[in-house]
Amino acid sequence: MSFTYLFYSNLIFRKSCNSCYYTNTKRPSDITLGDFWGWEKTNPTANTDDKGISLILCNTEKGKILFDAIKDDLDYFSVELKDCMQTRMEFPTPLNPDRDQFEIEYSEKGFAYVFNKYIPKQLSITNRIIDKVQKVCKKILRRK
Repeated sequence: MSFTYLFYSNLIFRKSCNSCYYTNTKRPSDITLGDFWGWEKTNPTANTDDKGISLILCNTEKGKILFDAIKDDLDYFSVELKDCMQTRMEFPTPLNPDRDQFEIEYSEKGFAYVFNKYIPKQLSITNRIIDKVQKVCKKILRRK
């Protein structure tokens, strides 16, 4: 949860993310792979195992040929590009004004320091409880 909070606050992204050339659908690769956020709107029954769905974009004719060669081995459904568009496919990640300071403090003082400084106290307490419960659950599951 702490990682998730830092991730979505844009504190831990590389600097290049806020000026990324690939935040569009005109990509130089033959295929683009990513998480399919919003799949529920196009096929609400698709994610039966609740593990998420990958998005495959065929950007070139070669990409389409490659996909056609493997599609019989996949569970997939087709969607219109407009139905799978995500913010990061249109705009770069905004730069958090504290990002550089976060990086300096992380390098000099470590994770515990930045955790306590940048994560709201209430979230911090909740996060610590959740982290401990997850660790206990993982130990229990490993024993089985």
